[in-house]
Amino acid sequence: MSPSCLVGKRVLLVEDEMLVAMLVEELLAELGCIVLGPYGRVAPALAAIETELVDVAVLDVNIAGEKVFPVAHALERRGVPFLFVTGYGESALPRDRPNWEACVKPFHMHELAERLASKLEMA
Repeated sequence: MSPSCLVGKRVLLVEDEMLVAMLVEELLAELGCIVLGPYGRVAPALAAIETELVDVAVLDVNIAGEKVFPVAHALERRGVPFLFVTGYGESALPRDRPNWEACVKPFHMHELAERLASKLEMA
């Protein structure tokens, strides 16, 4: 699926590194996405899931020293696809969730766009 399918999609961005958050937010905006966030803490991200319509999410694994997995579980319960971004690779993800995928930092922006488009196609 082409990244053009991302136009108009509401993307939850959970990332605590300001520079990375700004770069991803800019890419998503260029792709025509509506960016929700960025959220730099788990609790506000969880609150956003309760109040916002989310089509897909980009989640950093480690948010201010806290794992983002409660956000992933909340999205999973709602059937919302998500993609992790992490410098730790797939090994940072729980072994009991083999279907969870990570885009390894540093990543190319086109890779992130293609992987998000793929997530939407599979949803």
